[in-house]
Amino acid sequence: MAYGQTGTGKTYTVGRLGKDDPSERGIMVRALEDILASTSSRSDSVAISYLQLYLESLQDLLAPEKTNIPIVEDPKTGEVSLPGAAVVDIRNLDHFVELLQIGEANRHAANTKLNTESSRSHAMLVVHIQRSLKEKEENDTSSVAISDESSSRHIPLLLKSKLLIVDLAGSERIDKSGSEGHMLEEAKFINLSLTSLGKCINALAENSPHIPTRDSKLTRLLRDSFGGTARTSLIITIGPSARHYSETSSTIMFSQRAMKIVNTVKLKEEVDYETLYRKLEYQVDYLTSELDRQQKLRVNEKVHMEKELKEYEATLAEIERNFAVKSENLEKEKSHLELEIKKLKEDLNTEKASKDRMSENIIQLETSVKHNEQQQLENSLYQKVLADTTKMHEQKIVELLKQLEDEQSRSASLEKQLNETKQHLSEAQRLLQENIAKDIKKELSRLKEESTSQIKLLQQTNDELLSEKALIYEELKSVQEKVLYEARYRKSLEDEVLKLKKALSENNADLESRGTYGMIRSASSLGGGDAVYMPRPIKTRETISGQRDTISKIFEEVGLSNILALLRSEDLDVQIHAVKVVANLAAEDINQERIVEEGGLDALLLLLETSENTTIHRVTAGAIANLAMNGSNQGLIMNRGGARLLANVASKTDDPQTLRMVAGAIANLCGNEKLHVMLKEDGGIKALLGMVRSGHNDVIAQIARGIANFAKCESRAISQGHRKGRSLLIEENALNWMVANSTTFSASTRRHIELAFCHLAQNEENAREIISTGGIKELVRILQESSREDIRNLAKKALNSNPLFLSGIQ
Repeated sequence: MAYGQTGTGKTYTVGRLGKDDPSERGIMVRALEDILASTSSRSDSVAISYLQLYLESLQDLLAPEKTNIPIVEDPKTGEVSLPGAAVVDIRNLDHFVELLQIGEANRHAANTKLNTESSRSHAMLVVHIQRSLKEKEENDTSSVAISDESSSRHIPLLLKSKLLIVDLAGSERIDKSGSEGHMLEEAKFINLSLTSLGKCINALAENSPHIPTRDSKLTRLLRDSFGGTARTSLIITIGPSARHYSETSSTIMFSQRAMKIVNTVKLKEEVDYETLYRKLEYQVDYLTSELDRQQKLRVNEKVHMEKELKEYEATLAEIERNFAVKSENLEKEKSHLELEIKKLKEDLNTEKASKDRMSENIIQLETSVKHNEQQQLENSLYQKVLADTTKMHEQKIVELLKQLEDEQSRSASLEKQLNETKQHLSEAQRLLQENIAKDIKKELSRLKEESTSQIKLLQQTNDELLSEKALIYEELKSVQEKVLYEARYRKSLEDEVLKLKKALSENNADLESRGTYGMIRSASSLGGGDAVYMPRPIKTRETISGQRDTISKIFEEVGLSNILALLRSEDLDVQIHAVKVVANLAAEDINQERIVEEGGLDALLLLLETSENTTIHRVTAGAIANLAMNGSNQGLIMNRGGARLLANVASKTDDPQTLRMVAGAIANLCGNEKLHVMLKEDGGIKALLGMVRSGHNDVIAQIARGIANFAKCESRAISQGHRKGRSLLIEENALNWMVANSTTFSASTRRHIELAFCHLAQNEENAREIISTGGIKELVRILQESSREDIRNLAKKALNSNPLFLSGIQ
């Protein structure tokens, strides 16, 4: 928590982004950088909420449409929660910096005499961290099966932590800050909440039995941060100037009292039944899918085995076919050999028959020889011939006998070869049949054993999976019962919270109905407390002397010419800081003349014309607004096209803070009657009325102030005879808006509109337009209801002095 006087560097210390230079980062960015470096995206989650307490109304800076967010306190633990606030998960440090930029753009800031961008609200960054211990343990394990013992030993634990970084709005004294109008309302609420915070710190430091935490929404939000279960660090910021001695002393005393508070840190652990339910459900799904996979695997293996069996059967059939073919070939070869043997036998029989015939011939020859021997004597010639013939026949007989022996030996060898072939063939057939039968029986027995073992194994696995599934279903059923019980218990707690909210809203309604009449209540603070009227700031000699000392010190150390030269720097950050310094210098009358002489006004107008940066537009318009407070500078601004440039900026932006600065500058120019015509020609009045589109209370307040300044100066010029004719405001159609919204806005804005309306009514040339727009009723209402006596007198004077108004009333 950062505490201290306005303008002493709280926002710089806590919320600085440091995009270009990491060494300039504030505590918010450094804290998130350290948290992200110490967490894991698998088991941890980091989320933030960014809120502001503005006019006692809690608003979401990341979702500006969410306003008046309720604050809920747990009746048992006392923990503070914000159910309506946006919670955004953080991906990385760049994502967090982008969210901080969005939040800072939506935060309320204003230009005061102490700070050009003074925070007008308390900003709170809430960092939520969660860690699941069960998930971290499970990252180191790979087993899927669970049991009752393991599930009870590893119940998921969810660790939650919350970091709250608070940038308090600075305490300020009205006479130093120069706040007025709506800024005065903001200062009152800021000081009121800081006072409540100081009371709580005092009560805790003194061990008081009652801690007034309900006096302010700020103390309700910080209830568990001081005197609670949190570690709390306090940063105090002080101003070195002697003129801020009292604020510095008060800040240090506040911190000394806060140092006496002792917080007790407690660790809270919650069983994450939802995570346990999801994990058990995941395991059931996993085991179911595993069972299906095993069944599919068994079916696939069965199909594969059937396929292999068919292949083996096909192989056996092929072997049988080959064996039949070989047997057929052997039969053919056998029949061929038998045919050859038969042929050989036939040849042998033929040779034998020829041998028998030759034997018969031999016998016949012998008989013939004998006959011839008998006739030898008869014929010698015949004997010689017979001898030759016999010799020749004997030779033939010898050759035939030799051939017969050869044929017999050949027939014996063929018979022997045939017997050996038959023996080899029968032996080959027997061995082939025995080997094929053995191989087939062996393969079939092996396949049968493998199929039997695999079927037994699959049945055993199936039984185990079914038993595990039954156990998991039982555990899942028990977890579901626990979750249903938790849901019913949570529902009962939500009903109690709704009852408490209803009772609280009724209590607030009773308090509002008993509120004091005449106090101011902000339109955006539905449940805020009563406001207090504050006097306008009066510059004392001590204040002026302190300001002069500060400005002279700046001139001595840096020099105005060097500061103005920085306005032409190419570095955007340098330009922004230089414009802020010039705007602060221009807030003092003693510096304005020197700024104009050194060319500061020309540099600011050039910057307003050439720059496209919203921040530069806002701060430059604020600096011109400060210069326009001096009558001598108003003519210079108009002559150099300042009103046209301001109107151009107003037409191009929708940023409320920029529009407020532009409207403030034009409102100051409206206070010079000599410039009214030029202001109208340059589009200044049209731009002022066109800024009504923003609908922002601060912008509307500046518009109403400008219209009041314009109407007042115009009325004075008409009364003195310097001007005649209908009002320029009526020509720009401002009257219809004034009548329609005279009772819509805050008290200070209504007073400005009432004052402008009464001054317009003083001019008789405006009477017809006032009557046609229903302005007589508005004058009567102002006369009866206005809180300012001088305004009521102006309304009375306008009604009594104009016959058309009197007739209209009648």
